[in-house]
Amino acid sequence: MRSYVADLHIHTCLSPCGSLYMTPQAIVTTALSHGIDLIAITDHNTCAMGDVVARIAEREGLSFLYGIELQTREEVHLLAYFDDAVSCSSFSEMVYALLPDIPNDPEYFGDQVVVDEEENIVRVEKKLLLNSIDLSLEELTERIRTHGGLAVPAHVDRRTFGLIEQLGFFPEGILFPLVEVVGDRIPPECGDAGVLRSSDAHDLEQIGRRTTVFTMMEVSVEEILLAVSSVDGRAVRTDLSLGGLRE
Repeated sequence: MRSYVADLHIHTCLSPCGSLYMTPQAIVTTALSHGIDLIAITDHNTCAMGDVVARIAEREGLSFLYGIELQTREEVHLLAYFDDAVSCSSFSEMVYALLPDIPNDPEYFGDQVVVDEEENIVRVEKKLLLNSIDLSLEELTERIRTHGGLAVPAHVDRRTFGLIEQLGFFPEGILFPLVEVVGDRIPPECGDAGVLRSSDAHDLEQIGRRTTVFTMMEVSVEEILLAVSSVDGRAVRTDLSLGGLRE
């Protein structure tokens, strides 16, 4: 059993809203300097940068989880986590095919570049990644699960793209064991769901500003779910784990 200080919501230079300084090596180096043991890359509607960050993370001794941040038909942001590159890439290809065929405007939205381990630009993504795909929250959650992933509503308490603000409630029939909260209170709509705290970093200075500590046997979707349920000594802890912080 090991405890991992985790930041599971980090964007790279591929996200148009991400700084061009968010290169794979810089992200890994910054995370390690902040005492982080586990990261996930969650670019908008793609996991094209996952492999290169994973290779550097493995080399540097930093645990890694594949991820992606999605935008549903209702304009709700949803995080998806996967154990391996194959599962994440397969899911990402499905998502990319559903993105509207609208070109990115770098002057307005920002650059969308894929880089290698040496920070060389491999290609420029021309399709705008900051868009909703034509799947509902329920449909997208189900597709994440059929690909072996974990669906986590992102920044549920944020006014923009948060589930509570966009819908006003948690839809019945969709079970979310874990939800991401960015404020200093846990909204009552979250019920008994576990709480994820992560940076949603778009530049290097933001990495590690919010973290979650997972105590588990290894890094995997299954172990995270077991930690949320406190099975056999596993646990999830954040700075909101103290009593009295649920609204």
